[in-house]
Amino acid sequence: MSENTSDNTTRIISNEDYFKEVQRILGEGKEVRIRIKGGSMRPFIQDGDSVVLSVYQGQSLALGCNVLVKDKDKFVFHRLVSKKNGQYILAGDGNLVLREYITAADVIAVASRHYPKNGDIAIDIESRWARLRGLAWYHIRFLRRIFAKLK
Repeated sequence: MSENTSDNTTRIISNEDYFKEVQRILGEGKEVRIRIKGGSMRPFIQDGDSVVLSVYQGQSLALGCNVLVKDKDKFVFHRLVSKKNGQYILAGDGNLVLREYITAADVIAVASRHYPKNGDIAIDIESRWARLRGLAWYHIRFLRRIFAKLK
């Protein structure tokens, strides 16, 4: 991750240090806006977009919500697609096969707003429509795999 400093230079910090700071700020009860890196949340959230996170405090998570978790020493921002046997099942919107199986203890934060990199207008990603759209996209993964093979 890079961070801009006041002297317009860029410095590189480790993901571990970056997310420690994110967790510290969340622990103070503040929201944090982070930049998304990678394409696993396409088509809804693109590489370079940002999201606003609020600390997870054990509340019930709605299917389709977007969460930041720590899974096997990696930080992952994906969508909650199912709940089974006390576990949460996550998947990136752009993933055609992969899923993560986590517990509530792995959840760090829940996303509320999305800012595309080319605009300053916030998109409410906690709304029922945004969650249902994401779940529908997840549930047509099989068809998306077929189309991907045909290309």
